[in-house]
Amino acid sequence: DVKVDTSVRKKHVRFEAALEQLDDEKSYVLLARVSRGDDTVREFRSETFSSSDLDHGRFAFAATWLPERLWDIHTPDNTYEVTLSLQRATGNSTAIGHQQRQGQALDTAHPQRIGFREFWIDGRDFYLNGSRIFISAVPLDNAQVGAAWASYEGARESLRRLKSFGVNFVYTHNYG
Repeated sequence: DVKVDTSVRKKHVRFEAALEQLDDEKSYVLLARVSRGDDTVREFRSETFSSSDLDHGRFAFAATWLPERLWDIHTPDNTYEVTLSLQRATGNSTAIGHQQRQGQALDTAHPQRIGFREFWIDGRDFYLNGSRIFISAVPLDNAQVGAAWASYEGARESLRRLKSFGVNFVYTHNYG
């Protein structure tokens, strides 16, 4: 289980992973590889940690980063894949600092697609990646209309039709 949180305002990315069955006597690092297609965009490495550093079976680390390509309503293809690998930490601690070499991956999570973006509300205004946006919302009732409209093709057709006359936000009624 991997979670990636991004913040445009803070120029920040945070990686979190659920970890099990770590050896109490060993030290580890997490390596986050961010890629677009076959190209590695950035790599981030956590500090060394041990099983006692886990919080409810999870470990997280953060880094400063703001990629050139942000995801927004006009650039939905500006996405990245994040692959998180657990590695055994190697090296020796010294009085000056901790020397660390890259270790071999012990486990690697499935790649997770992310978009680097941030949405927030300031008073009555909506912002996406620092730009004020205007939202025109309607309910999307495809699931209540019929099976054909609840399919991928039916939902896609409905969304294209709504987009053609300016609707850029939908909500469903599938909540309690």
